[in-house]
Amino acid sequence: MNDRRSDPELGAPSDPEVESGANPAGAVAVAAGAPTRDELRRRTDRDIVRLAWPAIISQVLASAVSLIDIAMLGRLGTDALAAVGYTSQFFQLAQAALLALVSAVAICVIAVGFPRFLLGALNADPAVIDRAVPYFRLTLGSTFLLAVSLTIESAYRSARNTTTPLLIAGVVTVVKLALNGLLIFGMFGFPELDLVGAGIATLGAQLVGVVLFVTCARRADRPESPAVRLRRADFAHVREFLPETARVSWPALGERLLLNSALLIYFWVLSDYGPVAIAAYTIGVRLLSFSWIPGVGISIAASTLVGQALGAGDARLAARAGWRSARLALLVSLALFVVFALLRRTLAEGFTDDADVIAALIPFMLLLGIAQPFLGVHFTLAGALRGAGDTVTPLWSATLGNWVFRVPLALLVAKVFHADVVWVWATVVFDHVTRAIWLTWAFRREHWARNLGARLGTGP
Repeated sequence: MNDRRSDPELGAPSDPEVESGANPAGAVAVAAGAPTRDELRRRTDRDIVRLAWPAIISQVLASAVSLIDIAMLGRLGTDALAAVGYTSQFFQLAQAALLALVSAVAICVIAVGFPRFLLGALNADPAVIDRAVPYFRLTLGSTFLLAVSLTIESAYRSARNTTTPLLIAGVVTVVKLALNGLLIFGMFGFPELDLVGAGIATLGAQLVGVVLFVTCARRADRPESPAVRLRRADFAHVREFLPETARVSWPALGERLLLNSALLIYFWVLSDYGPVAIAAYTIGVRLLSFSWIPGVGISIAASTLVGQALGAGDARLAARAGWRSARLALLVSLALFVVFALLRRTLAEGFTDDADVIAALIPFMLLLGIAQPFLGVHFTLAGALRGAGDTVTPLWSATLGNWVFRVPLALLVAKVFHADVVWVWATVVFDHVTRAIWLTWAFRREHWARNLGARLGTGP
């Protein structure tokens, strides 16, 4: 749909014949047949919701596993939570390299081979290191399986098939939680393996996910997903696509690596405050990752709609899709702010019974609530820009937020002023505010529309 004459909100050019009063009958016909601005808005909103909800449900399932996992592990004590927190930092770094399987394998080999050195580099207590090592190896060892799953899942989403990943995510969720109950706590006569059981559960669930994705992708006779087929012959032409794949993916890979490198340093700073602060942070960021699920889903919808609109040469429709997506994400994020602000004690007590961890977690959750609206906006606009083919601007926003604000400010308040840990946590808000401002400014400039429009041979 081309809405350049029917969306004055976006500054679309008007029809000169209508403006001059010429051909009034034709003008009436055009006006009668054209959708109104409100109809265009509602149509865009419906498209956003239609594309976002399967991704949101899929993410809810994945993050629900993470939340229930941390709630189970929270009953094992502060050291167990701290061990999970340290392991998570390297797991996230490996995830950041999943765009390049070779990098993911290299990180996994190093992490599995030298866990004590890596945990010690983050200033982990010796008792926490002893408890973390088996869990660390099992969890990091599963990242290669996750890389394969995410690669095939991305292919399904690109083909607008969000149902298959959703169903597989449901199965993986059930497997992970069932194995958690059996192996962490020794239910139904199974051995009580503590953190080791959690690591085995993660590895087993990822293996099930890979098997299901590969099986579905090899079934070429499925009419609902003809674009996603995994055949042995496909690997014969891999080298032909490597240069273009690297060109498109390196900014996203760079963004993830820069982000997770900053988080490693941030975590190292946080280690000065001891296992209680680490345990509180581990729970808080799991809740944060759950809260950004709507932003992720809406971001996926924004990316798809913007890309399709620009593919049709309609920059106005792309702009509207981006802004309407950001508006929806902001509204959802404001509701999440209320949840974090008013229910922070209730949520904290749901994940641990350690009074010290609860006391440390409560102010952290309030700060996470304040960050919610900014997080929702920058998630969504980053997706919109990626849909427009601009993967560099989100990279710069992540660099600015983390390396200019979060990490330097955390080092300043912890190492120079020796301030309370709450000030280290407050730097998270600066990070998300910075990225929201940067990406809003970048999307409003519409350089992405002009550049792509010129390449398509269309006007802005």
